[in-house]
Amino acid sequence: MIDSAPWAHRRHPGPATMPLVLSDEQRRSVEARIRPAKAEKRIVQRGQALLLMADGVPAPDIAQLLGVHCRTVEKWRRRFSSGDPVAKLTDAPRSGRPRSLSLGAGLHPGSGGGDPTSL
Repeated sequence: MIDSAPWAHRRHPGPATMPLVLSDEQRRSVEARIRPAKAEKRIVQRGQALLLMADGVPAPDIAQLLGVHCRTVEKWRRRFSSGDPVAKLTDAPRSGRPRSLSLGAGLHPGSGGGDPTSL
């Protein structure tokens, strides 16, 4: 995890940075979700950004630390400000056509799977 102490409450141009409010329980939950080695990179990145925002680190500094654009950090701040920030770490449902095949499907005649004598 990134140490926010040197970055928190730094002077920067523009309006003062207001820290996001996180309860101790929410902070522990975010830290637990970004700790596993097999956690998705986008979840870890958003979680680190959320913790940095809660510590009062300005958006340009968060963008520099995480290697993303400043607008991405501002989008995350808007996202985390409404509702439960821990629940907002995961991706929102996407529009579009739902999957037509289940994960176990793939054994079709002629595809090389299944019993060749049943053809």
